Amino acid sequence: MLQPESELLAQARRAIREERLDDAQGILINVVVFEPNNDEAWLLLATTMQDPERKLACLEKARRIDPHNAATRRAIEELQAEISQAVFRAEFNNHHSEPAVENATPTKTDPVKDTKHADVLLKYSESMAQAVIMTTDPADTRNLGVELVRALERARENDATRTRRWATSAGRSALVKYEKALTQLITNLPQNDPQISALREQRQRTLNLLK
Repeated sequence: MLQPESELLAQARRAIREERLDDAQGILINVVVFEPNNDEAWLLLATTMQDPERKLACLEKARRIDPHNAATRRAIEELQAEISQAVFRAEFNNHHSEPAVENATPTKTDPVKDTKHADVLLKYSESMAQAVIMTTDPADTRNLGVELVRALERARENDATRTRRWATSAGRSALVKYEKALTQLITNLPQNDPQISALREQRQRTLNLLK
């Protein structure tokens, strides 16, 4: 028999404080199975996840249940900042790992380095795409979409074929949702609005990724 929800959440919090994340995760998975609309349990479950994509999925689930929960929004913003910083560090290391040599002949290791760089960016894109799909807030769709497009454009510079394949398959739903959000905003704004030009440019960049 499942224990009362409040008691299970108290046990999970205690396990998290004691850094017994596997124990806490097991408790919280039981809670969300029986109480799938318990946003507090989803928020706590996110803290037990090591994988950024799984953590973001839990946070987005919590936000869908209660869009006004400040703690959930703050956790999502902090996670997105962490992921962005990881991408930045990967890009910085990629460009500064070896000193530039004038007129150097490309080595066999160059494509491998580019592929690894693309791996990081596409992993970030997967997290952003998941967030775009799960959010119900138009403003969040646009904000997350900007990050998604930016990451994919950088990934394309390193591995155009794989980026295009991902954007037109796994990432397609998120990009289409973002493009529709931009189109709706452009349609609703006065045509002399100063935002129109930038929004149209961003929409075209999104469409280019879907080609």
